[in-house]
Amino acid sequence: MTERVSAAKRARLRVAEQLRVVLYLRVSKPGEKSIGDQEKVARRDVAALGGVVVAVFSDKMSASRYRRVQDRPGFINTQDFISSGGADMLWTFASNRAARDLDDYVPLRRLCIQTGTLWRYGGKTLDLAKSADRRAANADALRAEEFSDDQSDAINRGIQEALQDGLPHGRLARGFRIIRDPDTGEPINREPIPEQATVIRRAAELVLDPAWSGSLSLVARQINPAWKAAGGRGVFDLRTLRKLLINPTYAGKRTYKGEIERDGTWEAILTFEQHQRLCAVLRDPSRRTHRGTAPTHLLSYIATCGATVDGRVCGRPVSVKNPQKARPNAVPSYRCGKGHVSRPVELVERHVEELLLSLLEDPETQRKLIAKDEASRSAIDAELATIAELRANIAAYVKDAAKTRMSAQVVAAYVEPLEDDIAKAQARLKTLTSPIDPALEDLLRADVRATWFGSGGREGLSIERRRAAVRATMSVVILPMRSRGYPDDIGVEVEPLGALA
Repeated sequence: MTERVSAAKRARLRVAEQLRVVLYLRVSKPGEKSIGDQEKVARRDVAALGGVVVAVFSDKMSASRYRRVQDRPGFINTQDFISSGGADMLWTFASNRAARDLDDYVPLRRLCIQTGTLWRYGGKTLDLAKSADRRAANADALRAEEFSDDQSDAINRGIQEALQDGLPHGRLARGFRIIRDPDTGEPINREPIPEQATVIRRAAELVLDPAWSGSLSLVARQINPAWKAAGGRGVFDLRTLRKLLINPTYAGKRTYKGEIERDGTWEAILTFEQHQRLCAVLRDPSRRTHRGTAPTHLLSYIATCGATVDGRVCGRPVSVKNPQKARPNAVPSYRCGKGHVSRPVELVERHVEELLLSLLEDPETQRKLIAKDEASRSAIDAELATIAELRANIAAYVKDAAKTRMSAQVVAAYVEPLEDDIAKAQARLKTLTSPIDPALEDLLRADVRATWFGSGGREGLSIERRRAAVRATMSVVILPMRSRGYPDDIGVEVEPLGALA
């Protein structure tokens, strides 16, 4: 008996010298067995086999078909290690830890066969060069993919059902809390946290204030103390505050893949009109955060040079050139960088301001702007209703198709045109949710000039707001003067843009 025990020990030692095991460990979501726990199980298992662990690789991410293998560096390193001949056995906690997709499994199977590497998972060791073991591994890989597909289908069905009902989905947005069923504890809706909702509304009001400086960082610093006092998560900076303010969730809208689909079932923190105005301000491509000296002139880098050089219009933005000290009677002028045009600043600004204010004082212009805004609101409601109706038709048809076992081709032939109609409605909706520039809304008041210049102790619009209004409404071109011209000819061409055109 003693001799047999000694022989067994010697045999295990010989196996230990030869059986080199590489561990591949993966976890994709909370609740699964952690990488540390998997490694403990692996080392005990390998020790019981008489093997030795020679390398450990791991990933903390999904292995589904929707994630490329290139995104899993641990899995790539494991394959490279096996290819180099560094291991005699691959150990994974389960078959689906290595791959949930047959496209990933087949190359791994080929690699194990070519290198003679065993694969151990779930307490069994498989030699994939043997047909019986290969069939077992194939069956496990197929079940892993089917299980992954079933999970994906179930998740998508849940998303679509929640979308049809307007129920919330995804990560809980700041300022909201979950409402749970008192009997089951299951989440059934969300609601604003009153104290935090007040802070968010204050941030929106600051941004939409006509006197706003344009700095989101400043707004974030202003609201952070109140946000912390209200028990809010984290703090706001420029990026997080902008992302929150343009999120349709806060206007009570349900989205899908970034597009507004329908009204949500939760209470909104902001009105949809506020959401539209915030999007218009914060998505304005001409808006930028200042990092240098604030502008002091109305048209610098807005007006352009209209000189024709070699058959082409120059088009360079003009800037202000201040006079030299040696010329005390000279005045600041708008000047092209190439010297093609030059015109006194005061003369040009007075001319452009007068044209803009005269247009805005015209009752016809005001009616046009207001009518456009009212039409947009009714059109938005109509588009949302169209999208909801189309999605309801799709859901009802697919449900009936499942009962009658229609073919996928028949279902696709019905659904695809409706999805095209939804995409077109979403495109129309996107154009409708870009309202007129807030700078124009500020000026649609009884006394346009009082709003622009200020009166009765009230300050007028800041230079930043005036520049924003001009940029949104007018194209200003300074033309070369061939002679001194007539007294009234200042050589400035102004063309109204957008709603004023």
